[in-house]
Amino acid sequence: MDTQRLETSDDITAAIAGLADGALRSLMLYVPRPDDALWSSPALVDALRGFLTARSQREVQWLFGAVDGLARDHGALIALAQRLPSLLQLRQSEPDFAAPAAQAFIANDRGQMLLLDSGARLAATLTGAGDRVRPLVARFSDAWERARPLAELRTLGI
Repeated sequence: MDTQRLETSDDITAAIAGLADGALRSLMLYVPRPDDALWSSPALVDALRGFLTARSQREVQWLFGAVDGLARDHGALIALAQRLPSLLQLRQSEPDFAAPAAQAFIANDRGQMLLLDSGARLAATLTGAGDRVRPLVARFSDAWERARPLAELRTLGI
C-alpha cells in the first residue's frame, strides 16, 4: 500500500472501512479528543459493526485521551459498544502516562494505518509503511495496558 493523502470526511470514512476490511483480527484506534462527528458517523459505526460481526475472534480496542461528552455526543458508538462489549472495548488513557501519539490514528493488525491531522481541518494520511506503524502500535499497546476501562458506559442490564 502506498502512502495516500485524504482530504474529505467521505474519503477518511472509506479508508477506515478499508482498514477494517483489510484487518485479520484487530483494529486499534486512538482519539485524543472525540470532538469530531466522524467518530460516531453512521458509516464508521457500520464499518465497525461489519468488521466485528463478519467472523469470530475479532476485536476493536478504542483508546480515548479525554472522554468529556462521549456518551452525549457519540450515542451510536456507545450503543454499539454496549451491544458488543467483549468485541468493542473502550478505554481512557492514563493521564500520567505518555499518549501513544499527538493526533488520532487507526491501525490494523496487518500494518496499515490512518493518521489523522491534528489541525482544525479534517484530513489524514493512509499508509502501509511498517516502519511508521510498528512504533505507534507498540506505544498504543503500552498505553492500552495502563488505560482505564470506561465502565460507566456499560448498560445496567435491568
